[in-house]
Amino acid sequence: MEIIRAREDDRGVILIALLWILTILSVIALSFSRETFVEVSAARNTRDLADAYYIARAGIATTIYQLYEKSYLSQMRPADVLSQQPDAIDLGKVTGKFGDGEYDVDVQDESGKINVNMMGEEQLRALINAAGIPESDANIIMDSILDWKDADKIPRQNGAEDDYYQSLQPPYLAKNGPLSTVEELLLVRGVTPDYYYGHREKTTDGQIVERYGLSRYLTVYSNSNRINVNYAPLPVLLSIPGMPQDTAQRIYERRQVKPFQTIDEINKEVASGLNPSATSMLMTQRGTVYTLTASAHRDNSKAVRIIRAVINLDLREINKYRCIYWNENIPNW
Repeated sequence: MEIIRAREDDRGVILIALLWILTILSVIALSFSRETFVEVSAARNTRDLADAYYIARAGIATTIYQLYEKSYLSQMRPADVLSQQPDAIDLGKVTGKFGDGEYDVDVQDESGKINVNMMGEEQLRALINAAGIPESDANIIMDSILDWKDADKIPRQNGAEDDYYQSLQPPYLAKNGPLSTVEELLLVRGVTPDYYYGHREKTTDGQIVERYGLSRYLTVYSNSNRINVNYAPLPVLLSIPGMPQDTAQRIYERRQVKPFQTIDEINKEVASGLNPSATSMLMTQRGTVYTLTASAHRDNSKAVRIIRAVINLDLREINKYRCIYWNENIPNW
């Protein structure tokens, strides 16, 4: 009897040992399964991002062709082009499919923006306010931009010069000169990525809206302080000295239905008696420099690739355009 009971005890020990072994093997298998899933997901994400990159480039190439086509027609038959209903280029949004993915290209005519290197203090303050930046931050941003551009090293009341920037990690110096690119503003005190790129927010009724940032309103690629009234965002129109708010709103709404052919149309149809100083800062001639921001993804994929290019249409070039800026590392704000 003792021998039988010993054998039963041995079987119990063996059973417990087997259960522990099975448990350990299950944990190993589960861990291996998770690692495999992560690796497969990472590989799929890498593939989707690579495909999205070429889809974005296809979107930029398609948009450049449409810009060239419209520019060519506007030179051959300017009155016909201006009398047409706004197309995708005029509305600033070109969409399409390429392969098994989709692209969405945001088109910004640089002639509808303000040259940050040429704008005065009054216009800068008006633009920052129109962009919806709180006053406490607006004062810092305005003074800091002015300090960044001017040649001296004396900070304004809410601005910043070398002492401030040298205290950052990594430290750097104030430019004390004209900006080379608009993205240089990200180095300026107070200009956060949200204020520069813009952000999405939920309204009280639950809708998601996009709040544009300063990059939407400023440029370094124009050699005039005049603004193309047919492409200027509303905050840009509101920043023009002598421009009443209701007049800016009417101009903005009218041009989305039918572009203005001449500045005289504004006085005749929308804003009779507009301040001459404001009128002198408006124009209707199309620009040649455009910022194209392409966002692309594969079908049924959340991996998004964004490319931003600034191109100058030039019929003397072999490709009829020249790329003056290219950035493949734009964040998805």
